[in-house]
Amino acid sequence: MEQDKKNSAQRSRALLYVGILLCILVVAMAIYTIASNYKNPSKAHNQTRIIENIDRYFESRRQDFTIFDVPRNLELNITDEVKIQMLPTPNFTKLDGDEFDGEFVEIKRVDEVINNDTNSTINNSKDLNSNPNLKANPSQKLAINSSENTNIKPKPTNKPKSNKPKSNKPKLAIIIDDISTFYHAKKIKSLNLNITPSIFPPNDNYPNSARVAREFEFYMIHLPLEAMNYQAQEKNTLKVGDSSAKIESEISKIRSNFPKAIYINNHTGSKFTSDYDSLKKLFIAFKKHNMIFIDSYTTKDSKAKILSSEFGNKYLKRDVFIDNTKDEKAIINKLKEAIKIAQKSGFAIAIGHPYEQTFKALKSFKSELESQVDIIFLRDLYEIYN
Repeated sequence: MEQDKKNSAQRSRALLYVGILLCILVVAMAIYTIASNYKNPSKAHNQTRIIENIDRYFESRRQDFTIFDVPRNLELNITDEVKIQMLPTPNFTKLDGDEFDGEFVEIKRVDEVINNDTNSTINNSKDLNSNPNLKANPSQKLAINSSENTNIKPKPTNKPKSNKPKSNKPKLAIIIDDISTFYHAKKIKSLNLNITPSIFPPNDNYPNSARVAREFEFYMIHLPLEAMNYQAQEKNTLKVGDSSAKIESEISKIRSNFPKAIYINNHTGSKFTSDYDSLKKLFIAFKKHNMIFIDSYTTKDSKAKILSSEFGNKYLKRDVFIDNTKDEKAIINKLKEAIKIAQKSGFAIAIGHPYEQTFKALKSFKSELESQVDIIFLRDLYEIYN
């Protein structure tokens, strides 16, 4: 009996020693692991990254494309090679097209061109998927620089993405002249219509107009030209008899301030547009800077139609001024007149100004407008009927 108690006590002590030994081994292993990671943190980081990349791959299978974000209204001039290489991840990511404030780039599927170098890093890229306004378009192609040294280049065009309507309704382009402030931009955008803003070139009275233009997907330039009887002319108004050099210099400044602008209409200009020689000098400058004239038609004696034909351009002119009378009901009646012209001719151009009454009329008459015509940008009207 006494011997059994002694044996039992010995077994208990042995088990206790074994347990203590196991605990010491576990603690030692934990200390070793922590010390190893501390000496080589990149190894632990790479392990975590590998897991994240695997998760990212499976997440990417839910959608075909991701998007390179570009700040809104950023005017890009992409001429240099942009190198895009992959992180040390499996080559599974697909990239979508991006729209650079109206200019487009061509996109090529990454999984067709990316090499297997797992030590490369991403250069010159923005945060993916941070701009919800950019839409995926698999038909676009982006040139990716891989081991084949492919380059990224924009399409050689200044035209923003076209929103040509697909319905058979008559087309109506509504131009709002005299735009020069961010308040004007806010009022136009609040309408949620395809309104075409025509923006004054910058001068002392309109110092922010070039920056205001960046608020819009599409805009025109509102060029001051000499009138028959108008005393409050702008400082940079072009006049009959101005030299070709002066006219070209003014258009060159406009091109510099508005690098994406193509279409331009006249502010006043009854005297200038009725003078063939002066207007021809202007058309020569337009051709040099890739600009197209839209006639505000402030005089029946305008020579713009003749010169448009001579220079191989489609001639478009204003059909209705909607707000010569600053009254909401009168403006709505003028919009109805524009609709009738569009229904008869297939399209029409209406011009208004940034008056409060004009914005109220467009807002209250919006549903009626949209039910009877397609309101489209001027550039789309020009392309459809060119």
